[in-house]
Amino acid sequence: MTILIAEDNVAQRAYLRELLEREFKRYTPVLEAPDGETVVRLALEHRPQLCILDIQMPGLSGVKAAKAIWKNFPAARVIFWTQFPHEIYINEIRKLVRSVEPNPAYGFIDKNNPESRLLRFIAAVLEDGADMIDPNFKDAFTQPLLTDFEAEALYYLALGLSNWAIARKCQLSLRGVESRLTTLYEKLMPTNSAGTKDETYDKLAFNIRTRAYFEALRRGLINQDELDKASSSLETWLEKDRKKFASE
Repeated sequence: MTILIAEDNVAQRAYLRELLEREFKRYTPVLEAPDGETVVRLALEHRPQLCILDIQMPGLSGVKAAKAIWKNFPAARVIFWTQFPHEIYINEIRKLVRSVEPNPAYGFIDKNNPESRLLRFIAAVLEDGADMIDPNFKDAFTQPLLTDFEAEALYYLALGLSNWAIARKCQLSLRGVESRLTTLYEKLMPTNSAGTKDETYDKLAFNIRTRAYFEALRRGLINQDELDKASSSLETWLEKDRKKFASE
């Protein structure tokens, strides 16, 4: 029996290993991985009782690593341990957990929590198979602000895609995209239903797409690390869609 940890920060990885070796001796030796690719390989090879994954790592993120692990090892118990508890990752985790059958045991905790709480989380997920969510983020897990489309569309707005391109990417009608984006703008920038004295001016003064991107950044719904990865993925799609468009 063992526990597997993935953390690219050497000091934090050493701290976590020492904590686990002290408090959960029956699960030693503790296996370590410095990145997402390595943790997937080790998880499928050793099938540990628990994987503790940092979310933001170079290459493969903790969320993407969990997806790869659960694809071939759906019984894996996973704790996401992060100093970037952005709603973007919460949305991805919620969607990922729903896609695994049967739903896996998992936890989500901010690294800034006291050690005593981290130990309770580890014990609950590892030994009881209970789902444990950081109390500060329970609302985000149970009542997410954005739909799956809205979370995805934020990246397309940030990367400059037109509504026409978003419609092609998401296989929706242009009107469907426009309607969904209007709902997204209303969520990010709620307005007074009765109108305000500045409403006409604000509509003329602001580019709503750019303002939506700013609000998403400010509220942790999007971040640079994931935006870089989305940009790379989008380039691959654009290359294929250009060829498809040319043949239509």
